[in-house]
Amino acid sequence: MRIILIIRKWRHEPGFIAYVSVFLYLLFIILFTSSNDSIKIESSFKNVDTTRNGKEVCALPIYDFWHESVKPLLKGHNPMKNCDKTFRKWTELENGEWRIVKEGANCSARCFEGIGAKKEVVFQEWMKPGKTNCEFIEAVCWENNTEAYGYTHSQIIPRTPKPPETKFPSPPNVLVFTIDSLNTGMAKRSLPKFLPYFQSKFSGIEFPFVNKVGENSQPNGFPLWFGKRIEGGRTVAWEELKPDWNETEYCERFLDNKTHIFKEFKQHGYATALIEDWYQTLLDAWPFCKGFKERPADHGFRPIPSVFEAYGLKVTRYHLKGKLCRETHHAAMEYLEQLMRAYRDRPLFTWTWLNNIAHNYIDGPARADQYLVDYFERNHQILDDSFVLFVADHGLRFGYGNYFTTEIGSFERHNPYLAISVPKKYRGSETGLLDTLKRNSQQLQTHFDTRATLLDILKFQPMFNFTDREHIKIQNEIGDSLIRKQPDEPRTCATLPIPQQYCICQVQKFEIRNKILQRNLGKKLVDHVHYLLAKSNVSQLCEQYDLEEVTSLIEYDYTKSWNTYKISAKTTFSAHFETLMVYNENDGSVNFGKVVRLDTYGSTADCTKKVKFQALCHCKK
Repeated sequence: MRIILIIRKWRHEPGFIAYVSVFLYLLFIILFTSSNDSIKIESSFKNVDTTRNGKEVCALPIYDFWHESVKPLLKGHNPMKNCDKTFRKWTELENGEWRIVKEGANCSARCFEGIGAKKEVVFQEWMKPGKTNCEFIEAVCWENNTEAYGYTHSQIIPRTPKPPETKFPSPPNVLVFTIDSLNTGMAKRSLPKFLPYFQSKFSGIEFPFVNKVGENSQPNGFPLWFGKRIEGGRTVAWEELKPDWNETEYCERFLDNKTHIFKEFKQHGYATALIEDWYQTLLDAWPFCKGFKERPADHGFRPIPSVFEAYGLKVTRYHLKGKLCRETHHAAMEYLEQLMRAYRDRPLFTWTWLNNIAHNYIDGPARADQYLVDYFERNHQILDDSFVLFVADHGLRFGYGNYFTTEIGSFERHNPYLAISVPKKYRGSETGLLDTLKRNSQQLQTHFDTRATLLDILKFQPMFNFTDREHIKIQNEIGDSLIRKQPDEPRTCATLPIPQQYCICQVQKFEIRNKILQRNLGKKLVDHVHYLLAKSNVSQLCEQYDLEEVTSLIEYDYTKSWNTYKISAKTTFSAHFETLMVYNENDGSVNFGKVVRLDTYGSTADCTKKVKFQALCHCKK
């Protein structure tokens, strides 16, 4: 009653309407907004840690690979969908001789080879059909003075002299396959024929709980090839992960003198090969580093994608784009097949890194499903006597920006696929090898552990005929072999070298809907991006961003000690940034993890190459 009398008394006073409006607005904020500031997310994962003790607990991510958020994205990407299935090669290269197999065709060929480890190639003169000892040739045919056919052929010329004698009798082949950007969920959805085949015919063991240790290919490839961390960060316990090599060491200098996986296998008597189907390659692509000066392995496939993507005749550059039912991964896998048949007198170590199958498409690998079954069946005898590892670098990162802000999409980016098979003679229960692999497959693992496994296969297990299951710490290595017992302490994103923002251990999450907090943290993120550009000395080359929308703000309950948020924000120039941040509500201070981009930025940051490549930049026109 008293409130009504006050309202009657003041309703004719100046400013009354304004005061009432403000009061009602504040009341609305209190009653409706505050109560919904934080909404607990009903997790899509079976296991979720609610103890807020991420240092000692890891709830492993078990989920439905066919989650509803994924299904709308499966469009059946396949460059070969309408390819010419009647196409037959006009030329061939077999047994050291190239021939024209299409009657009446007017064709010539020219040898080409790489210059050390560079992307450039050197061509020889055009030649007529006949004997050749070249490893690569480009064959071209003309009709009415017009290029009508182009094809790149390869053959293996075994290297002489032989490498050093092997240190152990009859060491097995070790064959590694990397399908770039293939996460576990993608593999499960896209390879329904091959994965069961690999498990049943080769006793392959999958490792569904592998955590990447860097954002893109390079900071995951260096741990695998060199055992070194090049991307820093902090664990969920906020302990610093310092890079082992700075940018000068891993990028601005050639890496030939560093100890790497190819060198180590070669020193132990293996013939070695590096097969990448993209001419930029892992080490000298982003961010435009020097990589190797000389070829790191006995054989390198790089000249083929170099000719296909840049240096061949136009008709040749066309033939691996799918229209002729042939893509770059087919040429790469054929080269591996030639290697397996050429080296019967010595053990073979190969790393086949396929970039184009899955890199930009969530269902891209599906087109390789039956192909892999046929390939492994055709080469069953050799592969059955080898260690075979499928080692992805990271999950899908490009092309599905909004999907990456969903719970499943965000997780799958950080969960690279891993599967391992061992030679048939070691699959018996007496070795304990498969049992150990199965046990370790149910633990959190990283690329450092995969590398330790390769070194164990090479240097230590042969002494015991692959029967030693006891844990050893390999000198100067971070990881623990997957074919041995691993240490008993908890394997979490605090005890393993995993930057917090990539952690796949599942904790309780809350969606933050407070628009004021969203806007505040979004602006802090944009300011931090500008700080990083200035720190890289490229600000003058880049546009200034303005915040447009915070697409996601999620609080992660890793610890009771501070608030951890994952924020995704869109800005002007169609940039979409994401990072993990630790926010102190008392003083407003923020500590940032690595900032990544969820959009496909293409060449929009290339202007920074002349200073220091910075993917966060949008170049001024």
